[in-house]
Amino acid sequence: MDNPNLSLATDTPIKVREQDLIGRIPFAERLADILKSAAGPESLVIGLYGPWGSGKTSVINLVENALSRKDDDEKAGVSVVRFEPWNYLTAEQLLAQFLKEVGSALDKDAHGRRKLFGKLRAKRPEVLNAFAAYSEALLMTAGAAASLAGMPLAGVAVPAFGNRLTSRLRKSAVRAGSVSSKKQRLEEELLKFDGRVVVIIDDIDRLPNDQVRMVFQLVASLAKLPKINYLLSFDEEVVTRALSEVQKCDGAEYLEKVVQVPVRLPSISSGDLERMLLKDINAIFEAFAYRREDLDDKRWNGVCLTFLNNRFFTIREVRRFSNALKAKLSILPRFCCFEDVVALAVLELKVPKLVDWIRVHKDLLCGTIGSSLYMNNMDPKDSLANLEKLFSGIVPSSEAKWAVEAVCRLFPRVANITGMSHCVSYSRETLNAIWRADSFDLYFHSNMPDGIDVHEVQDALNVSEGGVLLEDLRRHAEAGSMIDFVSAMRARVSTLEEGRAEVVAKACLLALGLSKEKHYAPLASTSADLELLRLIELLFKQLGPAKSGEILRASVDESQGRVICPLTPFLISQLNSLNDRGDGGCKTLLPKGDIFELSDAVCAKVIEDAATRNLFLDDECHYALILLKERKPNEFMAYAKRVANVDGAGCASFLSFGSGRYTSLDSGEVTSFSFDKAGVARVVELAKIDGLLTEARADGSFFELPEDYQLVAAAFCVANRDDDGGNEVSAEEAGRLLAHWRRNSRRT
Repeated sequence: MDNPNLSLATDTPIKVREQDLIGRIPFAERLADILKSAAGPESLVIGLYGPWGSGKTSVINLVENALSRKDDDEKAGVSVVRFEPWNYLTAEQLLAQFLKEVGSALDKDAHGRRKLFGKLRAKRPEVLNAFAAYSEALLMTAGAAASLAGMPLAGVAVPAFGNRLTSRLRKSAVRAGSVSSKKQRLEEELLKFDGRVVVIIDDIDRLPNDQVRMVFQLVASLAKLPKINYLLSFDEEVVTRALSEVQKCDGAEYLEKVVQVPVRLPSISSGDLERMLLKDINAIFEAFAYRREDLDDKRWNGVCLTFLNNRFFTIREVRRFSNALKAKLSILPRFCCFEDVVALAVLELKVPKLVDWIRVHKDLLCGTIGSSLYMNNMDPKDSLANLEKLFSGIVPSSEAKWAVEAVCRLFPRVANITGMSHCVSYSRETLNAIWRADSFDLYFHSNMPDGIDVHEVQDALNVSEGGVLLEDLRRHAEAGSMIDFVSAMRARVSTLEEGRAEVVAKACLLALGLSKEKHYAPLASTSADLELLRLIELLFKQLGPAKSGEILRASVDESQGRVICPLTPFLISQLNSLNDRGDGGCKTLLPKGDIFELSDAVCAKVIEDAATRNLFLDDECHYALILLKERKPNEFMAYAKRVANVDGAGCASFLSFGSGRYTSLDSGEVTSFSFDKAGVARVVELAKIDGLLTEARADGSFFELPEDYQLVAAAFCVANRDDDGGNEVSAEEAGRLLAHWRRNSRRT
């Protein structure tokens, strides 16, 4: 499907009145009025309780706006401090910055402007002197003075009050005096202070446990000061648990002692959430160019009833669903039914394991030919009970009945055989509905490569004549699309009908060697032959060793031995399985005799080809040479000595074959090389290698080799000169030596 230019909804809280879609402005303004007009000078602590995603921060923003709004005399109602404790790594940093910000709020006039007494060199109000003295004593007691005096807090703007406080902290700690006496003096000065400060602290539930405790210690004791009110926002359950763990007490009782006015965020009405949800869905429907006639009204009403009604409880959940739906529609083919995609998006968010179950039970759900899971002869009540019991192990038990209803709503066949036919609702035979066997796979195999038709892949897996599939594979080999086509087949091999594995396996075996196509990617390089072998391996697992061996021998004979060498990686894995099985615990996919026979055939072919050319220069022979080294070590050693000692180009090609490469996970580039110098020495004398490579550079044959071979040779020379016996060399170091060689070559 074409991907429209749609932005995904972020989880950003609203900031201004105009963004309020669910009518929370009156609640926020009433909360602001309580904070503004609290009777008496005593500190007031209001707790705004609500679960994650319920919109607490949006309400906090609206409260802050209301508190900061100026009255008719252009005076600010209160001084607001929006303190964000999660910006600080330690409790000491948190305390220091908290005191700075509250002190800055005290250093404002009635119009909200900073007084800047220090800059004007006028007499400061005593309240600021008292606050600075109390802060100094408190920070020294907490052990934070040294860190604050030594360097500023990263990312924090230090206001005028902060500079004054920092200056005072650099003076002798002896002057700090008693914390309690200085707090008492500050309380006296604050009672004379003409104004009020409101400190807002949001998202306390995101803090580590020790910092949660620090915030409540601040509010309950250290910063419980006259005319300073607090609005704290958090998830009550999370904070209560954190306080219980860190304080070793009843967290709920601790919270009750600190928060004087607990206010629970009003839940959003289901009607408001439903309106938001349907508004988002309608916008997505139009943005993806669906038409009204594309929608089956009866089926859509059923989807709304089962999948949308009372399934979302916070704004965050609605936004996450909208994003998931946009992403799913962007990935799936355009002709998937909108209502079915909506239902699947809900299931993937709410019960992802159920979607995994649906994905692999096409036979049961769609009633495909050859199904072994028919329940037609079972009483509907028994079928329903069995399904509920099954789903109780897949989804939370409280969701099992809903999961049954959801599956019945999507798949009429299941609804009919479980007595849930009231869930069947559609007005027409929708061509591409999820319950149709021929379109089911469209909804789950969304990773279909560009240019690969899902129906073509399914047809290829269901052929009864291997020749037809072989021609399809040959056509993709010629078009350079075999890797994608075979990869798509491999992803859908679980849908293979009974009796088809043998036909597909033989066609894939005969297709080996038809394509030289390769894809290079970090840690994921592949080739057409490797993709075919991965598919063949899956098919052999279905067929069993005896049948797999029979098919393999027949394919080798029919191809007149052409497929033997491309089979080499698979044969190596089978030999490794034999070596690892010990007591027979590791199964092989072929009979033991077939593994040895075919491996020896590969070795014979390698030895034959080796008589006329340097196979170390041929990437296609890499696995065959590895197999020769394992099965016929003497023959391999004789061949390696002949090639590596004849000239510098042969020596470099052998070094490349035996080197190890370390690759960056980020870029996929080779970062270093490693060598088994003892193993190399058994083939060619280490002292002789420099001379061979020097001769090759002189006659130019070295620089005709692939660049990778040149780099490996340079890396080995670096390692060979290392007196401490090091076997690993960085690609950067090897590159410098290779560049030096090239410069010298140009001079001569």
